[in-house]
Amino acid sequence: MAGSLKLQLAEGARQIGLELSEACCDTLLDYAALIRKWNQAHNLTTIDDPAKMLTHHLLDSLSIARFVSGDRCLDIGSGAGLPGMVMALAHPEQHWTLVESRTKKASFLREAKTRCKAKNVTVIAARVEDYRPPANFDTLASRAVSTLANLIGMTDHLHHPQGRLISMKGTYPEDELSALTPRHREMTEVFAVEVPGLDAHRHIVVMTDVSENQT
Repeated sequence: MAGSLKLQLAEGARQIGLELSEACCDTLLDYAALIRKWNQAHNLTTIDDPAKMLTHHLLDSLSIARFVSGDRCLDIGSGAGLPGMVMALAHPEQHWTLVESRTKKASFLREAKTRCKAKNVTVIAARVEDYRPPANFDTLASRAVSTLANLIGMTDHLHHPQGRLISMKGTYPEDELSALTPRHREMTEVFAVEVPGLDAHRHIVVMTDVSENQT
């Protein structure tokens, strides 16, 4: 089973445009196994099947890879580490800060960081609105956290003026896009993506230079 999952992960990543080493695949699958272990007591995610976790969690998270800019990245409301922990394990050259306000999930992220030897991960147990980092970020990413308009307001203090705000969506977010200001809509692009093995709509929203603090 493990060997089959490793092959599926490597091939799925290749279809996305990533070449993962065997060691990286092993680490990602160990991370998924740790989620399943914690799920028994803490219900981190609703998906517990190993094959579904590969597509719905690992490959889905990796689908943002080509949209990430720079090497200082932040995962908004990281939960079980999706997409931030997955991206950090697959891209050791990037540093990911995982912000999670719920104590149990923040504890899991710290455990995952230790078990996976993810030296390029920082876990912050706080609400993203309250987090004040020593330096701002190149890319902010979110998965099923809030509306686009709310994300802009929540994170305005966290990214560089030219930084990117990436939001992972299912179906095309027409209503959320309509709720943006004209300037924010101009700075927003939406990309339809196909996640290998996942029979569902996926869209990546990329917003650039959306800071309200214009100089």
